[in-house]
Amino acid sequence: MADRNVITSLVRSMTFSLITFSLLLAQPSAAHADSVTCLEKAKSYFAEIDQLLLKEKNWIMPFVELNERYSPLEGCDTDLLLQEATNSRFCQPILYNPYGKVYLVRFWSEDVKVEFAYIPLEKKSETHSAGWVNK
Repeated sequence: MADRNVITSLVRSMTFSLITFSLLLAQPSAAHADSVTCLEKAKSYFAEIDQLLLKEKNWIMPFVELNERYSPLEGCDTDLLLQEATNSRFCQPILYNPYGKVYLVRFWSEDVKVEFAYIPLEKKSETHSAGWVNK
């Protein structure tokens, strides 16, 4: 009877270890999938920002609606996100606040500016905004 209890305990322990190991293996692939999805979403967002900044000079609502559709960007690899942003012809220098550990990503035309903050530790954007440059 004692042998059976030892074997049962051993089997449970091994099963728990295998499940834990399997979960640990799955996490990087899930994080990678989140990063890929986020980057695709960001590419679409930046492309639409470029299109709107090229043509829209008198209405701010298309930019507000765009921000509502794409906010927040979650799970992005920070370096890839920032690199993709710099591919926009309207991207301004990206600012970094070392105290808040936040990047400020900005896109400006002569008339409109679109901005958002990206927090690398949370892998999430926030405070998406749009406004007039000189009106």
